[in-house]
Amino acid sequence: MAQLTTLLLTRPQSASQRFARQVVDRLGEIRIEISPLIDIDFLDLNEEPNAQTIVFTSRNGVDAWSRACFTTRASCFCVGEATADAARAIGFDPKVSGGTVEHLVSDVQNANPSGEILHIRGRHTRGGLVDRLRAKGLKLQSLIAYEQNLKELSTSARALLQGGAPVIVPLFSPRSALQFASSGPFGPQVKTIAISRSAAAACPGATIAPHPDAKGMIARISELVIA
Repeated sequence: MAQLTTLLLTRPQSASQRFARQVVDRLGEIRIEISPLIDIDFLDLNEEPNAQTIVFTSRNGVDAWSRACFTTRASCFCVGEATADAARAIGFDPKVSGGTVEHLVSDVQNANPSGEILHIRGRHTRGGLVDRLRAKGLKLQSLIAYEQNLKELSTSARALLQGGAPVIVPLFSPRSALQFASSGPFGPQVKTIAISRSAAAACPGATIAPHPDAKGMIARISELVIA
């Protein structure tokens, strides 16, 4: 009898729970284990930013803005649909990019917004968004709104990865991919999926999702479950 596949989710707890619901809605019931490799620690934001345009590169940035109870609803750019959905929920009317920093840089540059642009971000970022847009002559500042604290895999997750049953591990960022890889090596029953090339580079052997979003990750998960 074939052994059941388990989906191991390593995003922060709330993000893993949201993604788990999306997977079940799309694929039906599947065994899921959650072991966050990153915890989000929101910082106190006391002074409301004075910017004409806000840039969000993650849902965490939107959540940080909401937690601060800022009332400003400036022009807004979001890296992808999931972030844009969160921004709409708190009153923004975002312009949505294609899911990567490259798309976002191009879209903001082409829009060429006047006045100050503010990137709401975590302490750890990749892609050089601020420097790249400043190099294009745009007035860009960044606000660190949350910490991304690394965690170790749980005891149950380690046991799962060391067992003989198949495990699928979606990796949503280069930092979490590197943290996961540092816990290896793992046997051939462990299949990793990276949301981007940079995440795949941090975890050798990972396949790359066809699109850099939840839908792309679920599509790749579906292929591996069926296989």
